[in-house]
Amino acid sequence: MKHSFKDILENKVELQNIDNELYDKIKQNWDRVSKPINGFGAFEKMHSRIGAIQGKENPDFDNIRLIVCCGDHGIVEEGVSQTDQSVTAICAENIGKGLTTAGVMAKQLGVDIQAIDVGINSTGSIPGTVNKRVKNGTNNFLKESAMSVEEFVQAAQVGMDLVYEAKTNGISLILLGEMGIGNTTSAAVMAGYLLQLSAENVTGRGAGLDDEGLSRKRAVVSMALSMYGEMTPVEVMVRFGGLELAAMTGIVIGGALYNVPIVLDGMLSMISALVADRIAENAHEYLIPSHKSLEPVTEKLSRKLHLEPVIDGQMALGEGTGAVMMAGLLKMADTAYTKALKFGDSGVEQYKRFD
Repeated sequence: MKHSFKDILENKVELQNIDNELYDKIKQNWDRVSKPINGFGAFEKMHSRIGAIQGKENPDFDNIRLIVCCGDHGIVEEGVSQTDQSVTAICAENIGKGLTTAGVMAKQLGVDIQAIDVGINSTGSIPGTVNKRVKNGTNNFLKESAMSVEEFVQAAQVGMDLVYEAKTNGISLILLGEMGIGNTTSAAVMAGYLLQLSAENVTGRGAGLDDEGLSRKRAVVSMALSMYGEMTPVEVMVRFGGLELAAMTGIVIGGALYNVPIVLDGMLSMISALVADRIAENAHEYLIPSHKSLEPVTEKLSRKLHLEPVIDGQMALGEGTGAVMMAGLLKMADTAYTKALKFGDSGVEQYKRFD
């Protein structure tokens, strides 16, 4: 059944908890693999969670899609990035063609790729992308709200529908990424409001600002954090967010509605996930972490989402690169789960669990 984001906002649809009995059964299967108990650590937990979400004792890692949501941000007018908005369209096209870092990695794993134009500032369609454009980029949030409530709802619905379409076409796992010049500034402000943190605690270098650029960006974030008092998650997204961030919020909720695990990337997908989890309780149960990005607020976002990223590579790439790397690691873990020698065949007595 296809759902409406408006119904989610009006609490007409409740997210279900994942199947804990199936989770425990998959974990028990891991104990039968000839290795120390919990030998694969966090990977056993994430693998079991994926199976519980999918409803499969043997989780499906053969049908994976990378969805990269793309949109422009009016705040670039304030000099918060080292490139202008034209780069978003160029990168989105290359992502859709599978030519970028995440794209070539995804192809290596046999992962399907979709670049979604939710809000690129362009007069025409971008080759290689799926055109779901709500508007040509957001507004400069120092001058007016980044978007309207209606635009947020529309973009979030795009995200939910992308999951529904993926599930309908046999996709069992979604990797989440984004592209949008200026979006780390939006996300920093959102994190400041949602986590009650200062500009210094939430503002990073994004795609590689120098010291002068970082100082300018931090000043913009500080100014934005002084504009309002307490706000709802929807108000935070509307006033400071991005259309690609709104779409990712919809994807996270869609994953919970349609039982499709969502592998997050870094700060941008995490801030969207936090908005989703504040709007729809239990959304975080359907999320799989990937890496700790260089952005300073990532660790705090992870804790709020009850997630423990396992890749600590000091990465700052975007596009879902960390999520793709995580998919590769999960596929290898699944190979051990399905093909490695079991205690019953190894001549070694099965280890006992004491926790």
